[in-house]
Amino acid sequence: MIDFLKIKNSKAYAEIMEIAERPGVLFSNDPLQMEAEAHYNMRTIERLNKIIKHDRLSLHELDNLFAFLEDAWASYLQKFYAGKTFIFYLWGDYQIPAIRFSVISYEEGLGLPFACKVNQVSDRKEVLLAYREKACFDGIQILRHKEDSGTTNEEEEEAAYTATVYSRIIEC
Repeated sequence: MIDFLKIKNSKAYAEIMEIAERPGVLFSNDPLQMEAEAHYNMRTIERLNKIIKHDRLSLHELDNLFAFLEDAWASYLQKFYAGKTFIFYLWGDYQIPAIRFSVISYEEGLGLPFACKVNQVSDRKEVLLAYREKACFDGIQILRHKEDSGTTNEEEEEAAYTATVYSRIIEC
């Protein structure tokens, strides 16, 4: 399914196949351990940024890549965790920059383990497009603001701490 990546970057392809075939995820039966699950199960494809930065993957190809990983993890979970429910989720961390994804046990009434406001979307492409547009591939630019009245723009501050996150519930 992601053979197009073999041609473009075999190191990224090898990394993706490793993550897809051997996810190495762990779970707890304790809802208070959800954040620990999220951190342990979180993955980033290190070799993908160079390809994205130089625009060598279309948005469609990028979406197919993460659909492949999502489906691979869902198959793994269904094989080994029958009767349980999980949440697969994907987001872009623009400052690092990294596209990250993880899976956690699903607990009714509990949200995703983010310390910031979450803009939950139902289409991976929304996350991937925003990442391509906002990722700080050349480092974070530090802006100096003129001191006017000493107040900050609350809308800008709130937007800076909102993560756009795609998620899917996986029932096994």
